[in-house]
Amino acid sequence: MTRHTGGLERAERALRVAIAAVFLIAAGMKLAALDFEVAAFARFGYAPWFMVAIGAGQLAGAALLLTRRFAGAGALLLAAIMVGAVVSHLRAHDPLAMAVPASLLLVLLLGIAYARRRDWLGGMRAAGLRP
Repeated sequence: MTRHTGGLERAERALRVAIAAVFLIAAGMKLAALDFEVAAFARFGYAPWFMVAIGAGQLAGAALLLTRRFAGAGALLLAAIMVGAVVSHLRAHDPLAMAVPASLLLVLLLGIAYARRRDWLGGMRAAGLRP
């Protein structure tokens, strides 16, 4: 392993840890049913159980993101949730600035998924699925 590769791996790991921390906090706020989260999901037209499901998905995605082997799968799960977040903000006619954090996280998560594509593609092949 070259120094360059080692530095990239450390940077990617640091990014995964930072993003996982963001989603652990976000999941906690949803699972605790904080007032502003409940109000946001109601404004988007979603049932309360959906907020809990999203929180559980964020929690699972963050946990997967922290494991090297499943980081790509966690990134894809969280990216799907971020697509939903962006669409929800746009459908609710929120100011575009409200969709920016989810959009930035989406781009970073897709980058992680791409960087870890061998891990999740290998898992698909091992399961007998053809990517």
